[in-house]
Amino acid sequence: MSRDPYIDVKREIESTLSTLPDLLSAHGSSDPSCSTYYEIQEELKNTLQILEGDLEDLEESVRVVEGMGDRWGISPDEVGNRRSFVERVKKDIRLLVKRQDDTLGVISGTLHTLASQAGLIGSEVAEQSEMLDDLGNRVDSTDTKLRKVQKSMSDFIRRNEETKSGWCIGILIVILMILLLLVIIT
Repeated sequence: MSRDPYIDVKREIESTLSTLPDLLSAHGSSDPSCSTYYEIQEELKNTLQILEGDLEDLEESVRVVEGMGDRWGISPDEVGNRRSFVERVKKDIRLLVKRQDDTLGVISGTLHTLASQAGLIGSEVAEQSEMLDDLGNRVDSTDTKLRKVQKSMSDFIRRNEETKSGWCIGILIVILMILLLLVIIT
């Protein structure tokens, strides 16, 4: 008598199910910004797909046995056990898929929040850039005005220096003449 394929497929499913808690734990504790997070997520997705395929095969074998179990010597109790195992695994898979979908929903919400914050930061940066441009223009304008005033002051000082030195020379000549007259008179 050949070996019952149900047993091999059941072992594969149980083995795959035993790896899921570790994958879920790693997925739940990893940071979505890390590349390993997406690797774990992809591995989890692939594992669930394999599990669903194996479960379909197992369910098909249970259907066949339900119809012809007595032909292979499988008791109705064993067929019931097999059916309940398939239903339990289906339920587990649905829970895992729901948990994964919930996690993806949280990630999606986080990404939307980050995108919103990035938009706000971009707006703030644009506004700050505009303000800096305006400040730069004002500084340039003020610098131009200061240069004009500085040039005017330099011209004014130069003109006054020439006038003062002319007056000083004139006063000194007058004083010198007075002194010469005094010296000549005395």
